[in-house]
Amino acid sequence: MRKKKSVTGLQKAAFGTVVAGVIAGTLWLTFGKGMPFQVPAYSVSRVIDGDTFETVEKQLIRLASTEAPEEGLCGSQEAKNALEGFVMGKPVYLKVLYRDPYYRLVSQVYTEGGYVNERMIAEGFAYYYNRDKNVAEKLKSAGEQARKEKKGIHGPPCTQTNPITPRCEIKGNVREEKIYFTPRCQQYKITDVQLYLGDRWFCTEREAFDAGFRKGKQCP
Repeated sequence: MRKKKSVTGLQKAAFGTVVAGVIAGTLWLTFGKGMPFQVPAYSVSRVIDGDTFETVEKQLIRLASTEAPEEGLCGSQEAKNALEGFVMGKPVYLKVLYRDPYYRLVSQVYTEGGYVNERMIAEGFAYYYNRDKNVAEKLKSAGEQARKEKKGIHGPPCTQTNPITPRCEIKGNVREEKIYFTPRCQQYKITDVQLYLGDRWFCTEREAFDAGFRKGKQCP
């Protein structure tokens, strides 16, 4: 069994709400209307994927409310490359929210280039997922704008409405359940195949069924 790690300086790093500025290698934050206080800089040893990295102290950091495609899905490598560009070789500042069940510190992450969580979402390398109540509304707005502009994962390579292969036109959606829609289904035209979420195209209903998908309830 993996031992639970003790609380580190990283966990105590910051719980501010407003970035006041980066001066002399430290980040200044404020908590509500309180006085600004300093947050130390950390260095990144490796990026694991598009929303997780490790510091030189061997602490795993997870970007709060920021979901990148899982490895092997559309856009996953681009997301990892983007996060590497944002944090590798740069001073990184953390506003830690909590430790998750995987021992990662779920954080708002900053560099001198800006708010990393927001940059990943705004440029379409990741999408907003509201699991962290303390994360600013700006992430949601950034996600809506990226989707509107069809940036990154929201564009045709990863989000598709019409089949690339005409004979393979059945849409398989992965959400709470795996559901497929044929062209005769009521929801078909308004359903996107979001490959970055694990959605798929199928050529036959049997193929969809064998992959663990069931037909939509409103389909004939």
